[in-house]
Amino acid sequence: GCRKGSFPSFLQFIESRLKSSTPTDYFINEFRSVVHIEDVLQAINHFLSKAIESEDDSQGKAGIYNLGGRTRVSRYDIALKVANHLKLDHSTANGVNRPAIGGVPSPPDISMNVN
Repeated sequence: GCRKGSFPSFLQFIESRLKSSTPTDYFINEFRSVVHIEDVLQAINHFLSKAIESEDDSQGKAGIYNLGGRTRVSRYDIALKVANHLKLDHSTANGVNRPAIGGVPSPPDISMNVN
C-alpha cells in the first residue's frame, strides 16, 4: 500500500476509500501531471550534483522547481490506476464532473506542459 506520512496524500485517501469499499466521487474534469518516482529521484540527483559542482565555481541557481510528467490524468484516472496497482475493486470509484461552484478552491487543470 501507500506509506503513511504526517498528512494523508491523495493516493492514501484513494487507497483508504477503495479498501473500505466506500463509494467515492472522483472528478473526470480535473487534471494533474503525474511523475514516476524514478524521474523524481533522477531530478533530485541532477540538482544535488549541480549544487556540489557550484560550490566550487559559485554558479549555482537557488530556486523553486516543479516536477511533472508528460502524462495528463484526471483524478478519476488516478483512482483507477491505484485500484489496479493494489489489485482492489474499483467499482466504488465514481467518475463525476467537478461542480462549477462550491467545494475546495482549486484550478481544474494544473497539468504541466513539459514539451
